[in-house]
Amino acid sequence: MRRAAVALLTLMAIAIGSPSQAAPAGSDPGPDVEPRVYIFRGDLGIFFSTGMDLLAAELNQQGLTAGVYNWENWKALADDAIAFYRAHPGRARIMLAGHSRGGDGLIAMAWRLQSAHVPVALAVAVDATRVVGKVPPNVERFINFYQSNNMLGGGAAQPSRNFHGEYVTVNLADHIEMTHVTIDKMPALHQAIVPKFIEAARYRPPPPGQRIMIEYRVPAGAPIEVWDGGMQVAAGADDTADTVARRYGVPAWIVAQLNNVPADERIGTNRTLVVPRMATASAAWADTFVSLLLTGIKPDPGAESDQTEPGTKMSQR
Repeated sequence: MRRAAVALLTLMAIAIGSPSQAAPAGSDPGPDVEPRVYIFRGDLGIFFSTGMDLLAAELNQQGLTAGVYNWENWKALADDAIAFYRAHPGRARIMLAGHSRGGDGLIAMAWRLQSAHVPVALAVAVDATRVVGKVPPNVERFINFYQSNNMLGGGAAQPSRNFHGEYVTVNLADHIEMTHVTIDKMPALHQAIVPKFIEAARYRPPPPGQRIMIEYRVPAGAPIEVWDGGMQVAAGADDTADTVARRYGVPAWIVAQLNNVPADERIGTNRTLVVPRMATASAAWADTFVSLLLTGIKPDPGAESDQTEPGTKMSQR
């Protein structure tokens, strides 16, 4: 079975290098983690932000603790989150989500948590208003969905000066099948963000370093994919956006957008490109690899055991 182990190591190395891999949906956060998700409706949200109720139900089914609230109550809920965090030191994971004015409310709540030195593991804004504030430094990962041609929402919260977390803004203006009052209910959106909450509950963010924040516009008809940021790669002599996309397992349109290059023209050598990546690929594949080793692979009799040592920009359209 030694060859199988070597093959798995090779596959793991490839997967970790691929920006398209993510932590498995439905992962159990584990007994040592206390995830708490505060989800905000917008104005008249009991009628127009019902997708937030669906999101809470989905997260609760996955083992997280999620509640839905009117956005005006963000201050009292921030105090509740502060008390919860202090009561569970090293275990609490505070996460936020909000639709419309609820997106504005989560930013306000995040700033109050910032003043209390409470980190936010993940914040997801869904078509916040155009007066939405900036993302504070205590947010470890921020995802913003919006439609730039939407006058009721259309807000894209920008990172504050000292923000150093993962940041992605997804413009869904070309997806005319959704509007401001339906975007929060779209199944495709829920399928994209529920795994992000599970990842944030299970995996801690990578250590601080250079993180490339990305903004992109999903073409009409293209699946809604949510990455966690970008990474730099070198272009080869014959590379196009399409060949780079195939190499890293991402759509060609995202490579073309992030680098302002035509999809089918040669990029040229000595150029550094940005491709999207997932933040938790290494942790997810490490878990899978260890599980496979423990359950299905035995060392060859008499074989020597292998010893392996563990080895802020913005890109936008």
